[in-house]
Amino acid sequence: MAPYSFVICLSTVFISVGQTSAHIVLQSTRFISALPGDKVTFDCSMAAGVSVSSYTMHWYRQDHYGQPIQFIIKEYDKTTQNYEAILNTKDNMFSLIVSNLTAQDSSTYYCAASHSQAFFGNGTKLTVLAANVTLPKVKILPPSPKEICSQDKINDKRSTLVCVASGFYPDHVSVSWKVNGVERQDSVSTDTSQDKINDKRSTLVCVASGFYPDHMSRSFACTVHFFNGDEYTVDISKYIE
Repeated sequence: MAPYSFVICLSTVFISVGQTSAHIVLQSTRFISALPGDKVTFDCSMAAGVSVSSYTMHWYRQDHYGQPIQFIIKEYDKTTQNYEAILNTKDNMFSLIVSNLTAQDSSTYYCAASHSQAFFGNGTKLTVLAANVTLPKVKILPPSPKEICSQDKINDKRSTLVCVASGFYPDHVSVSWKVNGVERQDSVSTDTSQDKINDKRSTLVCVASGFYPDHMSRSFACTVHFFNGDEYTVDISKYIE
């Protein structure tokens, strides 16, 4: 039997510190799923006031987190294999068409603009479906007694909640937290790692950790957003001592 693939996604909520970043290359679509033999199009655009004509545009792919990215094609290159690049200066867009999809085309595709330096988009993950869709199982793990007991009740009023989504395919998910019914987006960071164990079917675990700076009685809800638009929510209302 072929081994399984596990992905760990760690999303951590910290005390707000404020952060700004300039995104020049924009990829608005995070996930795409398709069937073998299909054709898909990846699009990227430029930030307001930035023109694709001022840069040399490229497409890259990264098969697994932590692996080197691979160059695919750049603007005005001839179509190679099943890749075609289209530069649309009128609409300020650069697109990649991948046709005759196979399982080997499953990857994360990055649009990049280069001049004196290179700027990359956030990437669009393509999964060529080769197995039955499996829905996620979601649960929240409360703060551990050891963590609570070890806290300095005056200087360290924080506890950790962990949201775990497991056993789903494809791995096109995102995780969000709501505190007292309000989505918490500030100071959220996500780290993703993958240990490749299975070629055919993925089993994944996604973990989101929330650090809360006071001891108020609160309602916490974790929602896993699946690739097909379905949402799976688990909530917990508890006084965190």
